Amino acid sequence: MNTPINTQEIILGKIFRYLEEHLPQRPAAPLTGSLRLVADLGLDSLQSFEMVADLEDHFGVTVPMEALQHIITLDDVAGVIVRVLEDPGQ
Repeated sequence: MNTPINTQEIILGKIFRYLEEHLPQRPAAPLTGSLRLVADLGLDSLQSFEMVADLEDHFGVTVPMEALQHIITLDDVAGVIVRVLEDPGQ
């Protein structure tokens, strides 16, 4: 089987670019996967959903709503996208 092109690192890079374009206020620390959407980045639920919708469009996937309930960090977002890419029928 081929190695997936869209690794967690590539997806995190896309998330970082998205946030650089859409965050009203940049955090003082560099963007990392361990940043929390609400506590560190100040995103509300609508902003979080908009980011996930943009990622869904970019990667051509649909993230199940129940998977979104457990997202806290940027690594969590990337992990959900990776799982959906690896198993689109989940």
